[in-house]
Amino acid sequence: MTMKILSCLTVLLAAMPLAAQPTTLRQAAAPQGIPIGAAASADEYGPPDLLLNTSYANLLSSQYSMLEPGNAMKWDVTQPTQTTYNFGPGDELVAFAQANQMRVRGHNLCWYTQFPSWLQPYAETATPAQMATLLQNHITTEVTHFAGQVFAWDVVNEAFDDSSAAALRDSIWYNQPGIGQTGTGYIAQAFKWAHAADPSALLFYNDYNIEEPGPKFDAVLSMVQDFVNNGVPINGVGFEMHVLNAYYPSATQLAQNMQALAALGLQVHITEMDVRLPVDASGNASAADLQTQAQIYQTIMTVCLQQPNYTAFQVWGVSYNDSWIPSVFPGYGAALPFDFNYKPTPAFTALMTAMQTTTTPPSLKVSNVVNAASYQGGPVAPGEIVTVYNSTYGPATLVLGQPDATGKFPTNVGGVQVLFDGVPAPLLYASANSGVGAIVPFEVAGKQQTVVEYQYNPASGAAVSNTATLPVAAAAPAIFALNESGSGPGAILNLDYTVNSASNPVSAGGYIQVFGTGGGAIVGGATDGAPASGAANLATQPVTATIGGVAAKVVYAGTAPGLVNGAMQVDLQIPAGLTPGPQPVVITVGTAVSQSGITVAVQ
Repeated sequence: MTMKILSCLTVLLAAMPLAAQPTTLRQAAAPQGIPIGAAASADEYGPPDLLLNTSYANLLSSQYSMLEPGNAMKWDVTQPTQTTYNFGPGDELVAFAQANQMRVRGHNLCWYTQFPSWLQPYAETATPAQMATLLQNHITTEVTHFAGQVFAWDVVNEAFDDSSAAALRDSIWYNQPGIGQTGTGYIAQAFKWAHAADPSALLFYNDYNIEEPGPKFDAVLSMVQDFVNNGVPINGVGFEMHVLNAYYPSATQLAQNMQALAALGLQVHITEMDVRLPVDASGNASAADLQTQAQIYQTIMTVCLQQPNYTAFQVWGVSYNDSWIPSVFPGYGAALPFDFNYKPTPAFTALMTAMQTTTTPPSLKVSNVVNAASYQGGPVAPGEIVTVYNSTYGPATLVLGQPDATGKFPTNVGGVQVLFDGVPAPLLYASANSGVGAIVPFEVAGKQQTVVEYQYNPASGAAVSNTATLPVAAAAPAIFALNESGSGPGAILNLDYTVNSASNPVSAGGYIQVFGTGGGAIVGGATDGAPASGAANLATQPVTATIGGVAAKVVYAGTAPGLVNGAMQVDLQIPAGLTPGPQPVVITVGTAVSQSGITVAVQ
């Protein structure tokens, strides 16, 4: 192993936490372990396709780690006739999200409005049994189509009215003619159908005006409590949070409602937040109103971060240009954190401040643990290098793990320890702001799950987190990116040990070394935190790879000699016939596939 290889991986494993303070919402949200998102549009109603607007697309992908199709997955788009489906706009948004390492929320499967033109006339003559079949077929078809691509769905949207009694809203699914269920039965049935179509997706009920105590929240709480008691597959409730300067919940009221849902084991997503303001003829708000709006955004985000069951935050639109507010509330607008020129408003600064300064009780969520190469969560593998985010507790400045005389990394850095089933993990670095670089102990091999705990100076009583249970996989491969973003040019060396790049491409038939992590157990075993003494194959087989979608010969897959056990090296031969330029590299270990978006420069 040459010094150039060591230098390459030193940058990837050690320089990541040295990055500058977060400058985007998604960077600030990552240490909190939450996705932050925006409602997005493609060409669901015809041109223009907003994703073709460079300013729009760049802002969406750089600032947000999650998107939700504002309209592209609603019934009027997805089922234009009773026998045909149109998933093109939704597919476009999903592809955009995948290319930019974003999560996708689905919205929505059952709503009282926004139907295709054929549906209302059909409902006027259909029987409840026919309506039930229609709804079941639609939910099943759409959820199945997006299974594995959409992590959470708004299954039923806005089922309660705004009366003082907060009764169920009249709709073709409830009573005009309905699907043959009484009360909230049609809502429960929709959840059951959605769960059957994709058991791994999180399922939410979504509504507005439920973020503060009152009859409407009470009605929703009663419904979801009944669902939980009777085994209906519901995971959470979405608070739309369409508010304005003159109406918004207090911190106490919002926390009270979130805690009531937490007592039932349910998550809360802020799904559609905007804060509308009075605007002039040009759509601009006063400086004073913008400052008040900023404080509202900061208060809401701060309260959310303090609630363990809060797991996602989303605004309803990307900028003033695509906000729904001006068309629905004349004289109002300026509701989002980015203006007509795609520039940040005071609301942006307020959200950043909340995410960077909020003090929360020590807690650890499954989403706090991500692969250090891809920044994606999910099952962990033996020896995988992960980043554990806990933005409140840890050393204020970066502390690097110092290997001992044998090259083995310590299990306590700056007072921080990360335990997997009680076994301290080797640590590469620790920081309250940048997280902790940890190596999953090889002892998790063969287990179905592992219990993770974060500790900071526990002897002094500083912080011991709750435990989070993570699934364990034989492998969870990911490739390091040179820019430390999880995508783009990979940490790849050519045969002469120079870094592969656009100015230093590899030719067909040539060889490259690809560096990553998450390859799993090593043949012959490996010592936690110690440097790999030599080449040793991955225990999980087979290992395959593609470059530009074409199968590439795997020459070697295993440890990276001289680097810490857990770093993965895969040597590949470049297949013939590839178009010159950046080509995607994908490595499969067993059945687990590395992230999309990593490229190698081919000549």
